[in-house]
Amino acid sequence: MTPEDEEFERISREIRRRSEEDDDIQDYKKPWVGLTNEEQLDIFAESIAKQRSEFDHYKAIENALRNKNA
Repeated sequence: MTPEDEEFERISREIRRRSEEDDDIQDYKKPWVGLTNEEQLDIFAESIAKQRSEFDHYKAIENALRNKNA
């Protein structure tokens, strides 16, 4: 085995060793949080009070979820 081959093997072993040690390199994401029944009712009541269109009602829901999951 040539010195280059030995160095290649040494580097390969080191890479394998490091990859086994670094099994926790993934990014953990925060779990999705939905709206509670009370929050849903509040958005619905506000939409009724403000006479929102259906589209604006859905946008209000989307914004509430975005804020909770930011």
